Amino acid sequence: MSTRKYEIIMLLAMAGLYFFSFFQRVAIPGSIFNDLQSHYSISAAAVTRLSAIYLFVYAVMQPFAGYLADRFGGIRVVLVSGVLLCAGSMLFPFSRITTELYLCRALVGLGASTMYLCMVKETDHYFGGKNFAPIFGLLCFIGYSGGLAGTRPFRMLVEALGWQKACVYVAAATIIMLVFTWIMMMKVDRDKIIRPKMHILQSIKLVFSNKLSYPLLLTTPFCFSLYFTIQATIGPKVLEDFCGISSLTATNYTFIMMFCTISSMLLSGMVSRVLGNKRKLFIIVYSVSTLFAMLILLLATIFKFPSWVFLIGYIFPAISAGFTPVTVSMMKELNRADNAAVAVGMMNTVTYGMVAIMSQVTGRILDLFRDSATVINNATIYPRIAYITLFGVFLFVALIPFIASFFSRETNGENICSS
Repeated sequence: MSTRKYEIIMLLAMAGLYFFSFFQRVAIPGSIFNDLQSHYSISAAAVTRLSAIYLFVYAVMQPFAGYLADRFGGIRVVLVSGVLLCAGSMLFPFSRITTELYLCRALVGLGASTMYLCMVKETDHYFGGKNFAPIFGLLCFIGYSGGLAGTRPFRMLVEALGWQKACVYVAAATIIMLVFTWIMMMKVDRDKIIRPKMHILQSIKLVFSNKLSYPLLLTTPFCFSLYFTIQATIGPKVLEDFCGISSLTATNYTFIMMFCTISSMLLSGMVSRVLGNKRKLFIIVYSVSTLFAMLILLLATIFKFPSWVFLIGYIFPAISAGFTPVTVSMMKELNRADNAAVAVGMMNTVTYGMVAIMSQVTGRILDLFRDSATVINNATIYPRIAYITLFGVFLFVALIPFIASFFSRETNGENICSS
C-alpha cells in the first residue's frame, strides 16, 4: 500500500477516535440522565456537573492542545491523549461514589481535549488551502457520528445491558480504535514537524488582540452552547418530564438532532466552496436559526404544544451547528496563518466554556423547582414552570449571537489578517 493511502487511513483513524470522544460528550449524561440520578440518588445539578467537568477541562486545554499539535504533530499528541480517554471511559462505569464519577469525567475530558485540533492540524497538513473545508467536513461527519451513536443506539444498548455494561463495551471499542490508530501512525513518515515560532502565551495574546475574531467568538460559542446543552444534557429529560414519553423514545429526538448536525457538517463545507468560499452568510443563518429555535421551545412549553413541536425547535439549531467546517475555516482566515491552530483552539475554549456554564445553569434552574417536582423510581420529574424558565433564559442568551453575527467580516476563503 502506498504512503498516501496510509496517510488517508490514518486521518480516518483519527476521525474514529474523535468519534468516541464526541460520543462521550453526547451520551453522558444526556442519554442516561435518569439512570445516573437513580443509581447514585443525586440532584439534577450533580448529574449536569458531569457535563460541566468534562467541558471545563476540555475548554481550558484547547489552546495548549493547539500548541502541542503544532510542536509535536497532531498524531503523536492524539496517541498520548487517547490513552487518557480510554482510561477515563473504562473506569467511569466502575465508580462507586460521585467523586469518582467526576474524576473519570475529568480524565475523559483531558483525553478528548486534543482530538479535534489534532485532526485540524493533520488535515491542514495533508489537504490545506481551499480544499480544507470540504475534507475537514468529511472527517467531522465521521467524528460527530459518535454523537449520533450516543443517542438512541446507546440508549438501546443501555436498555439491553444496563448503563454500566454498555459503558464498558464503548470503552473497549475505544481501546481497539486507539491501537489501530497507533498502527497506522507507524506506517506514516512524521519526521518533519513545523515548530511554532511563538511562545504559547504570545499566541493566545495575538488571538485576543485581533478584533476581527470578536463577532465570531460571540456567535459560535453562544449558539453552540444552546444547541449542545439540549443535545447532550437536557433534551431527552425535557421530553420525558414535559411530554411524558419514555427514555428510549426521547433519544429518538436527539438522534434526529445529531443526524441533522452531521449531515449539515458534511454538506456545509461543500456548499461554502460552491458559493465562492462565502463564510458570513453561514454565521448569520447560525444565529437566526438558534434564536428562532429557542422561541419555538419557549412557546411550546408555555402553550403545552405536542412533542413534534419540540422536535422542530431541536432541528433548527442542530442543522446550523453543523456549520463547523465553515466556522473553523473562518477562524483560521481571520487570524495569522502561523497561529491558526491556537486561534481555533481559543474559539473552542470559549465555546466549550460556554457549554459548561450553560450546563450548570440548566441544572441550577431545575433544582430551583425541586420542591414542586415529583419523584418516580428515584428519578425527579420537574414541573412545566421549570422548563418555561429554562427556555426563557435560553431565548435571552440567543439574542447575543444574533446581534454579533451581523458584525462579522467576510473572508471569501482568504486570510485577511494583516498582522
